[in-house]
Amino acid sequence: MTKQRISPVIKPVIESFNRVFWQTTTFANNPGSAMNGLLVLGDAGVGKSHYVKEALRTAGVQKNVEYIKGGTITAASLYVKLYLNRDPHRILVFDDVDLIGHPERNKIVPLILGAVEEGKNRDVEWSTAKKNALMQEFDVPSTFEFNGNIILITNYTHAIIAERMRQWSQAFKSRFNDVECIFTHEQKYLYTKHLLEQEDMLGAKCRVHKYEHKGEKYNGYPQTTIDQTVDFIDDNYMSFSDITPRVAIKVADTIHYYSGVQQKVMLEGLVK
Repeated sequence: MTKQRISPVIKPVIESFNRVFWQTTTFANNPGSAMNGLLVLGDAGVGKSHYVKEALRTAGVQKNVEYIKGGTITAASLYVKLYLNRDPHRILVFDDVDLIGHPERNKIVPLILGAVEEGKNRDVEWSTAKKNALMQEFDVPSTFEFNGNIILITNYTHAIIAERMRQWSQAFKSRFNDVECIFTHEQKYLYTKHLLEQEDMLGAKCRVHKYEHKGEKYNGYPQTTIDQTVDFIDDNYMSFSDITPRVAIKVADTIHYYSGVQQKVMLEGLVK
């Protein structure tokens, strides 16, 4: 497939993801750095997690990474996670885990701030004398030195973080290097098309789907499905509430697995 000239509209998008990749790689390869926290924030579904994972794979540090995806985590569970990943070279990745909006944020945020304090031998302390069952199971002391690193991936903006952090907002901002990935609707549309047409996101480079044809297994989706996906996105991109690589996968999956009226109804549901 011939590479086309990159539109100036999506150059800032590509530059943002290059920063995510290189900052994550540098962060992973330099555990001796004084900065111990990396914040990757911005729009949902655009590829933040993908580039963080690619960077960690490139750095060859996967065996030192614990990846926690989605949902919430209690203060006690976070304390145990920090303890189990306290050694140098360990990296805790929280991907879309709501740490700062959690009902226990009065306990959670100080733990995070203590863990990413500048330098080494950072003190992390449990605020009450009583240990819960999880802490007892792993024999976690009431205070310990944390020498690992933390990556936070979040859909929150800086403004939302500042609002929810309140008294901790300045301390939080100062402790994390950050990369912001916030784009316009047009940028997300054109970037998604760029990935589909120029980077083979749904073809051989696809990491989330495989299909079988005549006994052979292939990465991604058949070319006919990819072509139909591009056509559908082109025809309907203004009707999507948001158009991202994640949405393109939903469209391709619907086209690949459904047909007739079912396919029509499901595709219409994606643009409402």
